[in-house]
Order: sequence, then C-alpha cells, then structure tokens
Amino acid sequence: MTTMLLRQPVAAPPSRVWESLTDPRRMNAWSTARIELVGFGDRQRADGVGAMRRVYLPYSGLPLTEVIHASEPPNHLGYTVIGGIPLLREHTGRITVTPAGADAAEIRWEVVMRFEAPGMAVVAARLIEGELRRSLRRLAELAPHPDVAAPPAPRRLGNGDLLALRDTAERVLVEQRAVADRLAQADDPKQWFARVYQYVTEEQLAHLHSGLADNPEWILRLIPCFHELYLSSLTAFERGEPVVEPWRRAWGQAERAAAAGSPKGIVEALLLGVAAHIEADLPRALASTYIDHFRNRCDYTYFRADYLRMAAIFRLASDRLIGTLPRRYKPVWAPLAQAVLPAELRYQLMCEFYYNIPQKRLDAFERGRRLAQRHTEAGAAVSA
Repeated sequence: MTTMLLRQPVAAPPSRVWESLTDPRRMNAWSTARIELVGFGDRQRADGVGAMRRVYLPYSGLPLTEVIHASEPPNHLGYTVIGGIPLLREHTGRITVTPAGADAAEIRWEVVMRFEAPGMAVVAARLIEGELRRSLRRLAELAPHPDVAAPPAPRRLGNGDLLALRDTAERVLVEQRAVADRLAQADDPKQWFARVYQYVTEEQLAHLHSGLADNPEWILRLIPCFHELYLSSLTAFERGEPVVEPWRRAWGQAERAAAAGSPKGIVEALLLGVAAHIEADLPRALASTYIDHFRNRCDYTYFRADYLRMAAIFRLASDRLIGTLPRRYKPVWAPLAQAVLPAELRYQLMCEFYYNIPQKRLDAFERGRRLAQRHTEAGAAVSA
C-alpha cells in the first residue's frame, strides 16, 4: 500500500473552496487532469454521494472513473477509483477542507493506492502526486471566486437495527448453503448457481466486516431481497411452473448439458446463470430495496458508491467457483491461468472473453434506477 498526503493553503473560506474542489466545471479551471461529470449523485448534485466522474490524466490514454462515496459539505469528500488502472486493488482519496483564519482554508488531500504488483503503486503515486501538487498550487493562485452558492447541509442517512439485519443476512446464508448442498447431493447441475449465490453472500458479509461499506443497512437489506428473488424462481422451476426467461434458459441448458454429459454445455449454462443473476435479479432487488426502505430518505444514486465498491465481491465469488468446479468443467486455460496470473488479471481476461461483469453490473444499477423511478411515478399518478 502506498499513501501520499498533500496540504495546500487557500485564501478563501471552506464554503468557496468546496465548490472549486467538487464542481467539475470549476475543477477544470485548475486541474491538470480534465474532469468530466458522468452522473449526478444524491440530490442531483455533482458533489453528492454516488456522483461519478471521469478523470483524464495528462500524458495518459487511460481515463479513471471515480465515484464519490462520502460527502459532508463543505469539509469532507471521499472518492474511490473504480476503473481505468490495470491490476488496481484500491485507490481511495480523502479531501478535508478546514478553516485557517479569516477567509482562508487549508486543503488536506490524502490518496491511498494498492496494486497487485507493489511497484506499480510507487510509479503511479509519483506521477499522480506531481500533477496533484501542480493542480493545487493553481487552485490557490486562482483563489475561488465568491459568487458560488453555499453547499448543502451534509446528508447523514443513519442506519436501522444492524444487529437484527445482520442476523437476517446470516439466516439467508444458512439457507443458501443448504440449497447448494441439497442440489450437490443429488448431483444436480443447478448446484453451481446456488453455490455462486452462497459465495456472493459470504463475500458481501466479509466486505461489511472489513468496514469498507458506508451504508451497511442498505447492503444488509439487499441480501435477503436478492435471495428471495432467486429462491422463488428456483422453487417455481423445480415445480414446473413459469419462471423469468433468463433463469429458464440457464437451468434448462444445465439440465440438457448434464443429460448429454457435456462439460462445455455446463460452462455455457453457468454463463447464462451469471447473466440471469446480474441482468434479471439484480435490478429488481436494487429497486425493491430502495422502494421499500429508502425512497423517503435519499435518492437512489446515494447507494451507487457502495454498489460499485463491492465489485471485487463478484471477482472473488467467480474465482471461488472456478476453484470448486470439477476439472472437466473448467476451460482448458483455467488451471494455468490460476497458477501464473494475478487474480485481477484473470478476472479481466474472463470478463473480456466471456461476460463483462463490471459493465453488466453498471447496466443493472441503471435498470434498477429506472424501475424505482417508474414505481415512484406510478404511485404519484395514483395519488393524483
């Protein structure tokens, strides 16, 4: 892990400095990197939790994608890089703006980076630190103009009864393991889908335990909602009842492949199952969780940062599944890749050649937003 810390005094109060640090239009006046707003965050603001930005570093063809995970105007901003740097494990920025006398402030900018190859962090830190120092000096020279709107009061969402929610999530995990074990004992090929759900839930709970989630209540409410959607589809399929089309295709392919003794067919079924998991269940779970528990407390986009910061969960679950699969089901390259390639690179190659999980998860989040929006608009129409 590599950490760098920069400090910069500015002849302006924190409320004015904040706008220059968080509004991409104003940032481009002082930053050596070009900043582009990809999506607004909470309260439809560029500085709201969940806002996404694209950062084009000078002399580099690789744009970084950032998401704001913490925002307490005008004093604290936290962001996470979620894409654009190969073999990146962590890139987190924390910006603090504190008063430094009358009409003056100090910017404290801390960056933490971890890579699969430690030497990459050192090189990246040197490049980024130099550009960031030049940018902050330019910001100080410009001295933020006074005609900026006051930032909003910080949004503090709070949490529900986390102990009770954690107990519910743990019970879900017990049920998921039992379903996967039942199918495994019957040598049912649907066991691999059930095992993936188990692995994802285990990794989500480990993620919560690590303290990396800013909104644990949201994750703990998402887990049982996600599970119920899957379990209801599985139960309906086993009874011969109609199920959503993506799961019907995935499970039907698995059973046909097992009957034909086709390892390749099992792998194809697994990919269909991953698609059903992400494209069918995930948007509905995201929308339902928001509508049932959060729609009167914040915008849907408030949870985009926590959602994107859980991306490694799917990589870890995929890696565990490949390790669990019988050798005859694995692609011929899998054993060699596991032996010689870093986990992040293996995952990138799998997404490149089989199924682009990061992009599909982004799409799923947006579909969940549209579902939640349609529900809200329909409710408003009924009320009128």
